[in-house]
Amino acid sequence: MIDGATGDPGSCSQLGGALRSNAARLLTLRTELTERTERLRRNPAEAPTVGDLDANLRLLSATVDQLDGAGAALQRFAQELAEIGELVRRLEGSVQAAGLVLDGLRVVEPWGVLTTELAQQRNRAQPELQRRADRLASQLGRARTVTARAMTEGAQALAAAAMVSRTRSLR
Repeated sequence: MIDGATGDPGSCSQLGGALRSNAARLLTLRTELTERTERLRRNPAEAPTVGDLDANLRLLSATVDQLDGAGAALQRFAQELAEIGELVRRLEGSVQAAGLVLDGLRVVEPWGVLTTELAQQRNRAQPELQRRADRLASQLGRARTVTARAMTEGAQALAAAAMVSRTRSLR
C-alpha cells in the first residue's frame, strides 16, 4: 500500500527482487563465459581475445555484485517502509482518539469549533503524539539515507568498473 508519508514498500520490494533476479541470471552467464574463456586461454593465439574477455568478466562480476547489492538494499528499505507504515497507522489511531489529525508526520488540530475541555485534551496529547511522529520521521529519514547511499555507492562502483573495462578495450 502506498502511504503518502512513508512510500510504497511493495514497489521497492518488487524492484529489489527484479534486480536480484537479473543479477542471478547474469551470474549464470558469467559462469558460462568464464568456462569459454578458460578454453580459449589454452590457445596462445587467442591471448588478445582472452585479455578482452577477462576485462569483460571483471565488468560483468562488478555488475552482478552491484545489482544484487542494490536489490538487497531496496528489499531492506521495503521492509523498513512496511514497518514504519504500520507504526504510522497505529499513531494515526492515537491521534484521532485525541481529537487531532495526522498531516503527513505532523500532528495538527483540525479546523472547527471546540469546547474548552476538548482544547485542553488536545493540548495535553499533542506533544507526546508529535514526539512519536518525529521518531518515525527520523527512522524514515535514516532508512532513506542508508538506501540512497547504497544506490550512490553502487552507481559509482559500476562507473569505475566500466571505465576500467573501456580503458582495457581501447588498448
